[in-house]
Parts: sequence; structure tokens; C-alpha cells
Amino acid sequence: MSCLGGFRAITKEELDKLRAVPRADRLPDYLDNVMVQEDTCDLDKAWDAIHRALTNGKLEYGGKHAPGSWVILGGEVLRGDQAGEEDYIVTCKNPHQVLRVSRFLQTMPEEAFRVLYFSIDPEEYGFELSEDDFEYTWSNLEDSIPFWNNAAEKGFWVLFDVDQ
Repeated sequence: MSCLGGFRAITKEELDKLRAVPRADRLPDYLDNVMVQEDTCDLDKAWDAIHRALTNGKLEYGGKHAPGSWVILGGEVLRGDQAGEEDYIVTCKNPHQVLRVSRFLQTMPEEAFRVLYFSIDPEEYGFELSEDDFEYTWSNLEDSIPFWNNAAEKGFWVLFDVDQ
């Protein structure tokens, strides 16, 4: 399985349409071919380490470490937290959360993220922590900042989705 993740900025109208779609159909075919997206940002496989670094080190929905916990698996879970949905995850951040994440990421220096990244439990992560993986993870997070800023400025909702 590829586990490729990314963000999609959408309007409230598109979110309402997505919520009307049965959970079983909230899949890439719908998101890629039917839903109108205002902007996108790919994270490749870096989403996993980004989430772990910005939260408690585990892949869990929600979290007490807002706004960091909102970046990936935080916000409203539209797919992925029920039995039979393990293959595809979709979470949604509202415009208030998007604004807070944007501000949070703008103030996240590389050195602070480095400390968070190297605090991840490698056994829980399933991979060895390394400078190469850190650089890959930081690069993807840093590349997402203009996306978050644009979404916040325009009042968009942000979806995170990943195929498991």
C-alpha cells in the first residue's frame, strides 16, 4: 500500500456535498473527479512523521496538542474511523482551525520541529529516525505552509486524505 497523503482546500458548499455522499463512497474517485478543489498540497509519505511529531507520537484522531494535532488527523473525521474504512482516511479542518494551523506552522522553526521529530518512538513509528527522513519530513511540512496560508486567507476548509 502506498500511504500517500495530502491536503485539499475546498469551499463549504463542496464540504456539504461531500458530507451528503455515503461514507463508503468518500474515496479518491469522488475527491479527485467530482469535488471541486480550490488548492492542493501533496505530502507524499511524510504525513505520518509530521503527525507523530506534532502530537503524542501515535497515529490517533483528534488529540490534545492543538493546533498541531489538527494538521493531519485532527478535525472532523469524514472517513477512516469506522470498521471497514481502514483503507482510506479523510479528515476535515474548519476555517478557524485552518487559520490556527497556518499561524502555528508559520512560527514553527526547523530546530523546534527537529526536536519533535527526534522524540518520535521509532518502534511506534515503524521506521528508523534519521537525518534523511527528518529532511524529507521537514521539507514536506515546510512546503505546505503556503497552502495553509492561502486556505486561511480565503476562508477555505481543508481536507487531509490518505490511502492506507
